[in-house]
Amino acid sequence: MSKSMDIRKVVDTVEVVDTHEHLMKESDRLQMEVDPLYIFLAHYLSSDLVSSGMTLEELNTIRITKTPLEKRWQSFLPYWERVENTGYAQAIKIAVKDLYGIEDFGPSTWKTLKETMDKHRKPGFHRWVLKTKGGIDVSINDVYTTDVDEGQVPVMRFDDYAIPFSRNDLSTLSKRTGTPIHSLDNLLEALETEFASLAKQIVGVKIGLAYARTLDFEKTTHADAEVVFNRIYRTKTFATMELLPYAGRAIATRIPQGIGFDDAKPLQDYVVHRIIQLAARYGLPVQIHTGLQEGNENIIGNSNPTLLTNLFREYREVKFDIFHAGYPYFREVATLAKNFPNVYLDLCWVHIISPTAARIILSEWLDTVPSNKILAFGGDYRFVEGVYGHIVMARRNIAATLQEKVEHGDIELKQIPYLASRILRENARELFNLG
Repeated sequence: MSKSMDIRKVVDTVEVVDTHEHLMKESDRLQMEVDPLYIFLAHYLSSDLVSSGMTLEELNTIRITKTPLEKRWQSFLPYWERVENTGYAQAIKIAVKDLYGIEDFGPSTWKTLKETMDKHRKPGFHRWVLKTKGGIDVSINDVYTTDVDEGQVPVMRFDDYAIPFSRNDLSTLSKRTGTPIHSLDNLLEALETEFASLAKQIVGVKIGLAYARTLDFEKTTHADAEVVFNRIYRTKTFATMELLPYAGRAIATRIPQGIGFDDAKPLQDYVVHRIIQLAARYGLPVQIHTGLQEGNENIIGNSNPTLLTNLFREYREVKFDIFHAGYPYFREVATLAKNFPNVYLDLCWVHIISPTAARIILSEWLDTVPSNKILAFGGDYRFVEGVYGHIVMARRNIAATLQEKVEHGDIELKQIPYLASRILRENARELFNLG
């Protein structure tokens, strides 16, 4: 058996700890209508379709199940040809081939695909895809609830406490925790109440604010944050018409509809620091979205991971799991992890963003960063077929990278079992205290 085959076998037999998913419960999936375009275009591939020229109106039409699938499939195929080269498409192709026996997407593929998917619509479907076929032992699921399926453990977001823009937002948080919120201290009390109630049920905290604002979370004072809070308390999120007498007649005026992100930043920064302090109190790692954002027309500069340096320096007792390799800032995150003992690097999502980039990134990280700080896989999908396609791509990338390192003399062959187990399983087990 060749060295290449040995390495691939070693990688393929690791029972993976998957660091990041957005999976719905199997019971919810089984109640859904079987419609491949509705399921597979939930995210990722849909972004490539829009990037290729599909309008949002066309995308919505293709995803809406009230139109016959055959008709929507024919509209989808010309755009599929444009995006079939991308990593997002590769994951879907692998999944439908291995799980459903579909070799190619043609004019009549929709019928066989739908029928085959329907046959697998039964209890145990998720376990079959993830564990039996994918070799995934446990998935860390980010779904805003602790109610997750067997084989999954939850992380939780507390971002809502950092980004209230109106009294309506504060009222929603108040109802959620049963804590009246009339001051900044009340807001922090509600945050601590919810955090304490969930801390023993979760394995980490997720911060996903890079989709809406910069990752520069400055050190702000309670007083500065309170000024913003008081301003928010005077606003509402909806426009209200109010009739006022003027020159013998009634005129309409509007109450402001909330404040913007720039104005709210001091409060947001203050609350994010408090969230991290709570993570420290309860010994929970913090996952942070950096790099590429899902969807179209985002601001990539907001998610530069180097903007987080002040947090790494201040909260040395907190372990930070930096997502998506910071792509395209993967060299910057390597530098951060090399310098800071509390920074860990995560390749979740990256193998489907670019398989080539994933191999380059992993190769450079293995040169640069201690191997106990590299997390090699997180599927980052809402549907299990995507996770399966992704893990196949990831194992292939990891094996090829390790093979290349051995051939170049950078790594000894005897190190391979240790490294494969470390980056696909043991590092995540230790970081998230999975036992």
